[in-house]
Amino acid sequence: PRSSRSRLERKDDGTLQAWVHAAPHDGEANEAVRRLLAERLGVSPSSLRLVAGAASREKTFEVEGLEPDEAESRLRLDR
Repeated sequence: PRSSRSRLERKDDGTLQAWVHAAPHDGEANEAVRRLLAERLGVSPSSLRLVAGAASREKTFEVEGLEPDEAESRLRLDR
């Protein structure tokens, strides 16, 4: 939260780390991460559902209608 720009990177353990400008207030940061993931995956934000971590720094999103391999190939990560 409160990053100067939104970005998405893969960590050494294979998980993704997102930085967003939105504040962690009233779900604003969660929604910003959802929009960022949707943009990178080429799906609508409504296709992503936060399934764990709403109040945590670690979150799990489910992508509707996209197989894991396809999601992986669509991700465009920042370097």
